[in-house]
Amino acid sequence: MANAHMGLRLYLAGTEGLIGQAMQAALEAGIDHTSVQTEHRGSLARRMQCVHCKGITENVTTQPATCSHCGLLLLVRDHYSRRLAAFQGVCINAEDRSEIPPIEEVFR
Repeated sequence: MANAHMGLRLYLAGTEGLIGQAMQAALEAGIDHTSVQTEHRGSLARRMQCVHCKGITENVTTQPATCSHCGLLLLVRDHYSRRLAAFQGVCINAEDRSEIPPIEEVFR
């Protein structure tokens, strides 16, 4: 991508995590995000960033999910950060840690 010429169009296909990381590399190489076309294929598992410890957890399939770094129970938001190539996870039971909602597999 470092040798790309003006007018380059990029097509990415794969899981959200793979597309996000490839998009991140393209942006770092100076390719505008409007020049990238994406097609989701495969698992809906998400790459999640814990907003509390900043750790990244790969292949998240449940809602809520546990942060693999700090252990907090996180609500996986639909907010996606192109810069981080990850969905945001926020503590779901910050006020009462004993309050644990049912965990369901929703991102297959």
